[in-house]
Amino acid sequence: MRPFFAGLLALIAVPLAARAADDTRPPVISDVHAAQRGGQVHVEAKITDETGVLMATCHYRSGGGRWTDAPMTKNDYDDVFKVSFGGGPDTEFWIDSSDLLGNGPSTYGAAAKPVAVSASSPAQAQRAAAPPSKRSAPKPTKVASKGGPPLIEHKKPGATLPEGKEVTLRARVRGDSPIAFSGVFLRKQGESGPGVRLALSKVEGETYEAKIPADKAHGSVEYLLAAKDQNGKQSFGGDGGPTTWFAISFKPQGAVEQPFSFSVNPPARVVPGRSLTVRAQITGPGDEPSVPGKAQVLWRGSDGRDQVTDMQPDATGGLGGFKAELPPQTPGAVYYQVVACEPSGAKCAVSTGSKRKWHAVAISPAPGAKPPALDVASSKSPGPLPE
Repeated sequence: MRPFFAGLLALIAVPLAARAADDTRPPVISDVHAAQRGGQVHVEAKITDETGVLMATCHYRSGGGRWTDAPMTKNDYDDVFKVSFGGGPDTEFWIDSSDLLGNGPSTYGAAAKPVAVSASSPAQAQRAAAPPSKRSAPKPTKVASKGGPPLIEHKKPGATLPEGKEVTLRARVRGDSPIAFSGVFLRKQGESGPGVRLALSKVEGETYEAKIPADKAHGSVEYLLAAKDQNGKQSFGGDGGPTTWFAISFKPQGAVEQPFSFSVNPPARVVPGRSLTVRAQITGPGDEPSVPGKAQVLWRGSDGRDQVTDMQPDATGGLGGFKAELPPQTPGAVYYQVVACEPSGAKCAVSTGSKRKWHAVAISPAPGAKPPALDVASSKSPGPLPE
């Protein structure tokens, strides 16, 4: 089991807050031994950590060439990590390791001061390079239970996944012993590390479900299913094997035809202490365009609170003209959207085309940088608005 995946199960089993409160130290690397035999270099090290080792990597090169990274694999029943790779007597290496909380990396050697394979203890080097049948059997520290690890059966969603919509993942998890912990790890495609953990909850029998929340359903992501039984045996489920993550992508939804169109021209800046006048022309489609029975401004001031102000008809704004006065604000920015609904409230439209996009107005005594974009839906927005 690679240390990275062994570490993921530790994330399931122990609450993060409890671990973070106590463990601020990086892993400890000790008892490092290396041997060269038959064109192969064998490196082993004891790596311990209070929380658990997330990853251990051996960096190596020969003849002063380029460094190559090799993940180290943990033994099942002790804290020894091992790796083998092609090399000779002139091979040099160094090791780094980090824990599940991000403490580290701790190192043995360094790129500027690598360790030569020939500098290792000869006796230990021979033990590391010898075939398993010739090694002295280590004293067992744990007795293996009967039966295998949990079995995870899962098929990733095959349909096109729209952005901004919650996705339910379903899996069958079964084992020879009761399942003690389960979870799904989610990360952006191309990232390293475990990402965030989502709950993989038992629904009925051997059926489990996890939900990718709407705010994570953007771009391309990877996820990995994990389970651990009461005997400590663990499994990971991925696309094609236990060490491969499922990859899925979310596609932006096509433009939604709204019941009203808007003409809005927000100012770039308003002086602090002055009110902000919001004007909009809102009309429906057709040769004889209609106007909404009600229009509102959803806005956020410098305090970041969601607020709503009703708009009034504006005779100077032509057909469908509306306006509203927002109260004076302190320096910062005001974000707003104009929302209009049919009299029944069944269909609504937003001036930005998406409930997550906003017009931005700087509140400043002098011209300056444009306020940063805001990507969030207002808590005051009516339900039927396009994403």
